[in-house]
Amino acid sequence: MKRLIIQTIALTASATLLTSCFDEIKQVFSGEESATPAEQTPAEPAAPAIPTEPGNEEITRMLMEQLSGCDAADAGQLTCGTPTRNTDESISMGASLRMKVKEDMYAKELAPAELNKERQAVNEAANAAMKPESVYLFQVGATTDLITEEDRKAKPLPEHLLTPLNELKELAEAPVFRKVVNAGDEVEASATFTAKYTDGAWQFSNIVVDNAALLALNDYTAQSALPQDAPIISPEFQEQRKAAIREKVAAFNQLAEPYIKSREEAARSTLTEHQARAEEEARRMTEQAAAQEAARQANIQGYVQALAAGKLFSGEWTRDKRFGEISLHIEESRQFDNSVQFVGTIYDTKLPDASLDIIGRCDLTPREDGTAQVDITIYDGQYDPDQPTAEVYDAKDGMLSLQLSKEGKLAGIMSCASWANSPEKAFQISMSPKAKEEGRKRRR
Repeated sequence: MKRLIIQTIALTASATLLTSCFDEIKQVFSGEESATPAEQTPAEPAAPAIPTEPGNEEITRMLMEQLSGCDAADAGQLTCGTPTRNTDESISMGASLRMKVKEDMYAKELAPAELNKERQAVNEAANAAMKPESVYLFQVGATTDLITEEDRKAKPLPEHLLTPLNELKELAEAPVFRKVVNAGDEVEASATFTAKYTDGAWQFSNIVVDNAALLALNDYTAQSALPQDAPIISPEFQEQRKAAIREKVAAFNQLAEPYIKSREEAARSTLTEHQARAEEEARRMTEQAAAQEAARQANIQGYVQALAAGKLFSGEWTRDKRFGEISLHIEESRQFDNSVQFVGTIYDTKLPDASLDIIGRCDLTPREDGTAQVDITIYDGQYDPDQPTAEVYDAKDGMLSLQLSKEGKLAGIMSCASWANSPEKAFQISMSPKAKEEGRKRRR
């Protein structure tokens, strides 16, 4: 296009020159005088050529303004696409700008996997010092029944071990920097835009920039921004870090060794004390069981003696506001494995010649209150018909339900089986052992 505009200007100038020469020749032959220089019309200057597209410098400057937030790289080579002319005399085009990274860039990473073996040694050292008490108890021979929930919990480290362990973990788990971009590496930014030549300059609009590759550099740390003595991953660094970790692990284990041994000794002492307490408890329980059995046997013998042949009990009966005297005499008694059976009589204490035959059984298994149950069945006999007790004596199902105390006293009720639903009819009985009556004869 530029070439076409220049050719047009050249042809126009040639035509003007030829016309001027032709007029001068015409004047010579016609005898006319030539016009004075003052009367000649000067030629108008040619209009400047309009550029068809913006130059590289203009496009680069526009792109750098759009990338003003990306300071990690400098502008490099620009590549422009083929422009498309629009109906409004603007053009649409694309361009890409290769940019050179200014300095080495580093990514911050977790501790490298190459240090896993050393980190495992750190964990083993910590675990050995923090083992639950149960581990040490098992080591010295404790059985599972000795282990408590508290024994199963990990043991917190004492302060003199906690601080060096934290330093060791920090060294083994410290993040490192790895170089990911070299100085001089190129990244590309591109854009599409519309440009229009207005008032002697190109105006840009509809700018769409793709600077993802450039922005990715912001996730890294430039070499000049690295912390002092930053750990930069390299084969040399890995070997140095491994050696440092191994050295600190050895120092920690040496420091923890007395503590671990003290815990083992404490576990041994705990086991010994527990065994002593267990033996003492076993002995105590044996002695207690023996004492209880002796007491039980003493109680049994007491009950047996209380119900031996010839024993006499006297006391009173009460019902409502009425009362009277009653006695019980045991004539024969026999002991079985867990009971005492006996025969005898009951009678009004004031009328010993009028009595009723009885048969009874004492269960030698102590009740919760320490008494023994005594059940008695009443048979026929002689009694005072004017006394309220005649209601029981006259019945065919008369009985006594008594409790024999350790002191040898009998207490309970005298009733009839048919009175089960009328407990208010029962007689309350209370009797104590008495000396054997002299010269008393049983009346048949």
